Amino acid sequence: METTAAHRYDVAALRRDHPIDQVVAGYGVELRRMGRALVGRCPLHADNGRPNLHVYPDTDSWYCYRCQVGGDAIAFVRRCENVGFREACERLAGAPRPAAPPPAERPPRRERRWDRLTLEEQVVMNTACALYQHALRREPRALAYVRERGLPDWVIRQCAIGYADGHSLEAYLRRRSGLRTAQELGLLRKPERADGARPLREFLAGRIVVPELRGGQCLWFIGRTLEDDPQRPKYLGLPGERPVLGYERVAGRREAFLAEGVFDYLTAVAWGLPAFSPCGTALPPERLGFLARATVVYGVLDGDDAGREAAERFGAQLGERFRPLPLPEGCDLNDLGRRPDGRATFFRLLAAARQETRHETRTEGTDGH
Repeated sequence: METTAAHRYDVAALRRDHPIDQVVAGYGVELRRMGRALVGRCPLHADNGRPNLHVYPDTDSWYCYRCQVGGDAIAFVRRCENVGFREACERLAGAPRPAAPPPAERPPRRERRWDRLTLEEQVVMNTACALYQHALRREPRALAYVRERGLPDWVIRQCAIGYADGHSLEAYLRRRSGLRTAQELGLLRKPERADGARPLREFLAGRIVVPELRGGQCLWFIGRTLEDDPQRPKYLGLPGERPVLGYERVAGRREAFLAEGVFDYLTAVAWGLPAFSPCGTALPPERLGFLARATVVYGVLDGDDAGREAAERFGAQLGERFRPLPLPEGCDLNDLGRRPDGRATFFRLLAAARQETRHETRTEGTDGH
């Protein structure tokens, strides 16, 4: 049947006249550029809004990493409409086909919530965390980097800091189970290669990996490159809604410390402070409920323009409870922690801020009385 249809239709012309990205978009799939691919939600399965479908215009091909199927424009039409080769060719050649469903009928796009993992997903995350920790101990260059950032070994152990060597996770899961789950979580990816091979690669390969731990379980990872490279992002987190780093250290506490960066947060942990980090300079107001019991939140933000702007934003969100703790110009907490007198300098600043807070509290109490 397919041979007859191939003689009837100029398959090469059909593929040429119907670019794969236009065919896919014609089925209501919104595509966004990601490297050499266009990425969108696959219409062949219920994906809960996750972009599993990768379209490659340069090779006129597509591949869904959840369905584990792919092909050309004809194959896409066949699968979307559940028709044979001839019918797909006819529809590409101009025969009518069902209209794409309106946007309202498609499931809304939702980011992954890392605090809502299934049992299987949690097992894979915990496995990855343990493997990354083991890899850090085996890689002298990575371990030296973490220590050079001023972190003592007890913090490295307690915070489960690791290193993604780029191969251990895939090799371990291949011998057991969990490869598919690891791909769905974003830990492993299957890049396209010119020779057709698609070896699984670690998303955080070559990075120091810092997990968010809650109840002894690993929820999420963020990775930092060992060397600054303008071609690579310095920090890379697993996709989805970023959880607050250090949530359990702060929730329910009367005093909290907001650190801007990952290593700033780890420095604060090393100093025994109830610290957390949004891994950036912003956190939506609806995610600040864990600070309900905090009477004061000290903002330990970078001593630059971005840090000062972040302090203004958090001040507007947290009101009088927010107290920015100015650091030396151009210095973040981890920079300060690596100075010989850095810890002493910080606690002098903190003592002065606490004294001012107590004074204002007494003054308010007197005025109220």
